[in-house]
Amino acid sequence: MAGRDTFQLRFAAVAASAAVLVFLISGEVAEASRMMNICSHTAYPSLCRPLVKRISNPRKATHRTIQALEVQTRLALTEAALFKDGNNAIATCYSTLSDAVFNLASARKSIRKRDVMGMNTFLTAAVSDYGTCVDAFIETKQVNTVQNKAVDLRKIGSNCLTLSTLIS
Repeated sequence: MAGRDTFQLRFAAVAASAAVLVFLISGEVAEASRMMNICSHTAYPSLCRPLVKRISNPRKATHRTIQALEVQTRLALTEAALFKDGNNAIATCYSTLSDAVFNLASARKSIRKRDVMGMNTFLTAAVSDYGTCVDAFIETKQVNTVQNKAVDLRKIGSNCLTLSTLIS
């Protein structure tokens, strides 16, 4: 009888260990799935994934993306400042990128206050600012690095808006 009890006890321990292992693995798979899924909702997942590494919370992912977008917008603004004199398209971009920096800072403050509607308003304004910049180049039939950056910023801004819709 003691042998059977020992066997049952060992069997129960192995079964419990297996259950815990399956639970842990499924949790990691679910976490990886959520990370992949959070960017799969966006129009440009390849631009989303590097910005939200290891983040599955939509609020945190949106905040991280806003921060990255703000940094990249400031870099584009610095470049536009170098060439704005004598080039109307770049001067327009300089102005709209300045507006975008303000809108992104306001969006970041809104997300901290959990004001999703306010955040979406500011993000929409920033995406519009990038679009105005791109349109200035299209109208003048110019292509340069400032325009290329504005196109990427508009895509990331669009992703950011999509991520913000996942916040509950």
